[in-house]
Amino acid sequence: MARLEAFHTVGNLIGYSLMMREMFPLPLCRHILKYILQQPVCWEDFAFFDPVMYETFRQLVLDAKKDTAVTIFDSLALNFRVLLSKEEGGKEYDLIPNGALQAVTPDNVLHYVSRYAYLRMVHMMEEPLQSIVEGIRDVIPSSCSSFCNLTPEDLRLLLNGTCQVDTELLKSITTFSDESHKSTELVEQFKGWFWLLVERMSNKERQDLLYFWTSSPVTPPTPEGYHPIPTITIRPIDDHHLPTANTCISRLYIPLYSSKNILKSKLLLAIKTKYFGFV
Repeated sequence: MARLEAFHTVGNLIGYSLMMREMFPLPLCRHILKYILQQPVCWEDFAFFDPVMYETFRQLVLDAKKDTAVTIFDSLALNFRVLLSKEEGGKEYDLIPNGALQAVTPDNVLHYVSRYAYLRMVHMMEEPLQSIVEGIRDVIPSSCSSFCNLTPEDLRLLLNGTCQVDTELLKSITTFSDESHKSTELVEQFKGWFWLLVERMSNKERQDLLYFWTSSPVTPPTPEGYHPIPTITIRPIDDHHLPTANTCISRLYIPLYSSKNILKSKLLLAIKTKYFGFV
């Protein structure tokens, strides 16, 4: 019971994340997203769950179309009773009634792989999956049309955002405040240095920057998903201290470094050491 309650709580968190447009830090496999959306789970979804086994099954389906298909399947001696790994319980399951008596043939192989995939993706976890759905429904009712019309890819994007950091989007929503007490010309030059550095970063470095800045290495799918909006406070000239951040309010504090090279070295060092905190 406690285990199912934990999955129910996960569903609550997913629901609140969607309602509040917050990122959910747990990536979910495609068949789970489809189950949440109450969409049919098919054997092709198995490719995202167990790609090695999926490729084996895909080849088996292709073999069924060969002239030598009967010989191939006779040599495999498969039937509709399967043994799962120790990690999944280590038990035998009949994919159909009296599965051990039904051989897998070129004519029924697609039914075999479909039943096997469904067993591992859904049947073995039906109670936890249902608990997640019930937890979501506590927050978002099933009658919510916008939720029902989502695709699995839509739901993944809303929950997990994108790992590809869009520099132009980040630049368009970020605001600056100036505490340096220096000329506007010098401050504007410094802003240019910062964005030039961000543009030249690898995507991994931009993710590190976002994590340092906002506590999340991914970006929301839309500007409205940034809560709060990222801000940068430019502090007085100081070439000795590293940038810091207040991730609760997505605010980055950067001293007005005297050169572009110093800004680069200090910022990259800060994001690599994850040196942030309340300031």
